[in-house]
Amino acid sequence: MELGVTLRQGMDQRQLLLPKMLQAIEVLQLATIDLVTRIDAELETNETLEALPPEADAPAPATASQAMEHAAEQAAAKYDDVDVYGRGAPGHAFEDDDGEDRFARVAAPSISLQDSLLSQLAEAQVVAAVLEIASFVIGSLDANGHLLLTVEELHAVFGSEAPVVAALELVRSFEPIGIAWPGPRDSMLAQVRALDLDAANKDLLVRIVSFHLEDLAANRWPKVAKEVGLGLEALKALTLSLRTIDPCPGRNFANEVEAALRADVVVRREDGEWQIYVDDARVPKLRLRASYEELARSPATEGKVKRYLKGKLASARDLMLAIEQRRETLGRVARAALERQRGFLERGLSGLVPLGMQEVADAVGVHLSTVSRAIAGKHVQTDFGVFPLRVLFDGGKGVGADESGQGGEARASLREQVKALIDAEDSKHPLSDEQIVKDFARRGVEVARRTIAKYRQELGIPSSFRRRGY
Repeated sequence: MELGVTLRQGMDQRQLLLPKMLQAIEVLQLATIDLVTRIDAELETNETLEALPPEADAPAPATASQAMEHAAEQAAAKYDDVDVYGRGAPGHAFEDDDGEDRFARVAAPSISLQDSLLSQLAEAQVVAAVLEIASFVIGSLDANGHLLLTVEELHAVFGSEAPVVAALELVRSFEPIGIAWPGPRDSMLAQVRALDLDAANKDLLVRIVSFHLEDLAANRWPKVAKEVGLGLEALKALTLSLRTIDPCPGRNFANEVEAALRADVVVRREDGEWQIYVDDARVPKLRLRASYEELARSPATEGKVKRYLKGKLASARDLMLAIEQRRETLGRVARAALERQRGFLERGLSGLVPLGMQEVADAVGVHLSTVSRAIAGKHVQTDFGVFPLRVLFDGGKGVGADESGQGGEARASLREQVKALIDAEDSKHPLSDEQIVKDFARRGVEVARRTIAKYRQELGIPSSFRRRGY
C-alpha cells in the first residue's frame, strides 16, 4: 500500500446559513420576554440603534452638524477603546442617553423568607449572644423554612454554654408559625399547638399529626377513627383544621424573582368573531440613529470609523428585520392553528381536536421546523386562561382513531374529559380506570386502561381507592 498526498478539484452543493438567517431563526424562537432582553442587549452594544419612547411620537432625528460632530467623536472613541461594546462614559454606566437610570425601571424583587425573619429579628429586644445565634439560624433555613442543623451542631458552632435554645425559641416565635423546625411534621405540630382550639381537640390533633398522617394520606379514615376513638364524621370535622396547616411554611416566600407568565398571542371575541393578535406591545419600537447613518455615508469619515459604523448599522437592520419577520410568522402560524381549534376557543382544552404541525405548515406555506420554532416557548391568552401554544398540537392522530387516522380525541381533550368525569363522580363510589374506559367506549372512543391511568397521574389524581369518601 502506497501513502501519498494528492490535490483534487471538485464541485458540490451546500446550503450555508448567513448570519442574517441565523439571527432570524434565533429571534423567531424567542418568547416575548426573552425578545425584550435580546433587544436590550443590542441597545447596550450598538450605539447606532435606539428605542422610541413608548406611547409617544418620535421626535425628528437630528441631522445638524453639531449632532454629526458629536456622533463622530463617539464612534471614534468606541473604535479606539479596547471595550468598544460599552455604552456611555464609565461614570454613567447605568444611565440611558436621556440620563434616566435604567435600574429605576426594574421591578423591585419580592421579599424573601430570610429578609422577613431578619426584619422581625431587628425589632426583637435580646442580648447580643442570642441575636448572633438567631441570625445564624435564619441563614441556616432551607427554602421550605426547615432548619438544616441540629441543636447539637449549633452548640458545636457556638459552644456548649451558648444560648442556642433561647435563640431557637426566638426564631420559632416569628411569622410564619412553623419556621425553624427540623422537618414538615414538626412544623405542622407547631402550627397545631397555635390553633384556637380547646385542649382536648388540640391534643387529638397533635396525636393524629404525630402518628396517623400516613394513614390519612392513604385514605384509611376508618382505621384512624378507631385508633383515636372518634366517629368518622367527628374525625372529618376535627381534621378540617389541618387544611390551614402548611408543612413547609417558608415556601410561600419568593426566594428568587420569577418572571410572570405573559401571553405572546391574544385571542378576543369582537362582534361575534374571534380576533387573534400578536401581543408585541412590550417590544420596543426601534430605529436607526440618522446621525450615524449620515456619518457612515460621509466621504469625510475616517475609514476605520466608517467600517465600524457600517457593521453596527447592518447588525441593527438585521435585528429589526428579524423582529418584523417574527411578528408576521408567529401571527400566521397562530391564526392557522387557532382557526382549526375553534372548539378550544369555545370550550377550552376539552374542545381540542387532533392537529399536527405539518397541517399548519402546509396551510401557512412554511417548513415544519418554522412552525416548531414559532410556537416554542410561546403562550396564548384565551377566555379560559393562558396556555402554551404547543398545547394546540398533538401529532395529528387522535387517541382511539381508526387505522386511517380518522376520529379519536386529542390527548389534551381526553385528559380534560377524564378530569371532568372524576370531578362529577360520587365520592362514596369513585370511578375506577376500567369504568372510565367503558364510559369512553359507550361514546365510541376506544382507550386503553393504562392510558386513563397515565392521564390521571399526569393530572395528579389519586386512585379510586384513595378518592373514596367516608
